[in-house]
Amino acid sequence: MAIPKTHINDSIRKINANSWLIGEKLQLYRGRTASHTQPSWSDGEGGYFILSDAPQPLPESRAHPENSPELPRVYDAGDQAAVWRAGDAFIKVHDVKTPQKTREHSTLQFLHSKTEEKPLGFEIPTVLYHGEWDSREYHVLTRVRGQTLAAAWPSMDGTLREFFVTRIAEICQQLAEWKRDASQGVGGADGGWMEEMYLTTKHNTSLNPQVLAQSCGAMGMDISSPFVFYHTDLGPTNIIVDAESRSIGIIDWETAGYVPIEWVRTKFRLSSGMDFPQGDGEDYKSTDWRRLVGVKLGEMGFKDAVEGWLMFRASRN
Repeated sequence: MAIPKTHINDSIRKINANSWLIGEKLQLYRGRTASHTQPSWSDGEGGYFILSDAPQPLPESRAHPENSPELPRVYDAGDQAAVWRAGDAFIKVHDVKTPQKTREHSTLQFLHSKTEEKPLGFEIPTVLYHGEWDSREYHVLTRVRGQTLAAAWPSMDGTLREFFVTRIAEICQQLAEWKRDASQGVGGADGGWMEEMYLTTKHNTSLNPQVLAQSCGAMGMDISSPFVFYHTDLGPTNIIVDAESRSIGIIDWETAGYVPIEWVRTKFRLSSGMDFPQGDGEDYKSTDWRRLVGVKLGEMGFKDAVEGWLMFRASRN
């Protein structure tokens, strides 16, 4: 009989004031100096976090409180995903539902390789650690400095809002310059599958690259021209900004990959996941972000397949 997995929110357990177990295989330690042989990063208070293999036998541990000041849990999605902040890094734990999918660390490595050609013009996380066991993947990624666009938007004036709308549209255009032959289907940077559920239906949830490409064709997208690279989830919580310097960073590249070019604008027009999580504000609607970016992309020549997507989904759900 299979032993039930620990709830994903319990992936981190506390050993003592400066040590934690992660997934029962790793130990996170906070000390005064960095390590030259193990992944380590600043704790933001003059010390360092150091990641290593857990000692055997495992030390005694207890439940780690979600609001811990040293290691707070900042996100969870039921028993599917959870994220903790550890100083200048984030620890991300995800269930692996699609073994064939492209992992986020592979996509980030692909993006960093592009900086060898020319700077991206926006910040992305660096991978400090990646591991996978018991159908879960563990990432430690550097923190992108700033605040989420969702948090910054209410205090921005119209000029600043327009600036960031334009920048994201420009970044979409920049990423779309990276192309791949459509014969490879809809998939990740390393040839793996993409977990882009908006391209599936209730009766066909296959993420096979060729199946997704065929679905895109049935929606009216061009599947004969090369596919373009796209983040696919550029909502206001995945965009990190500094309003004063106007710098921008992009996080959460789990579902990025190559898609028909029409999907770039279509996703903004369709996805409620790109709405402001706080709902309507005093001078903006919850849908304003994706609406404004969609309009800007249209001005830049991006077409969409919203009508075809709606008809396709209605006929197959």
